[in-house]
Amino acid sequence: MNRFLLAGTAALVMTAGLAAAPARADECAIAPQIRAAAAGADQQAARRALGYVATAEKLCEAGNDRAAKKKLQVAMKTLGVDQAALATTAPVAAQ
Repeated sequence: MNRFLLAGTAALVMTAGLAAAPARADECAIAPQIRAAAAGADQQAARRALGYVATAEKLCEAGNDRAAKKKLQVAMKTLGVDQAALATTAPVAAQ
């Protein structure tokens, strides 16, 4: 009986972890928007922000979304923009 309870609990935990994965990937999707915002910033701030974005993209590829999110937040702070402002200037996909 304990074996079935343990197997059911493990399956539930694994399913919950898989459901959360796509939401975390959205954090890495903001990198192109930060790059676009850097184009309008002063040269020194843009260079620093683009360095943070490059590091964040590598962290995303490695699966370290939490650290990537922190780097992207620092990049936004360096540029003086917030995520809400980036969302309003997001490029519209061609239809």
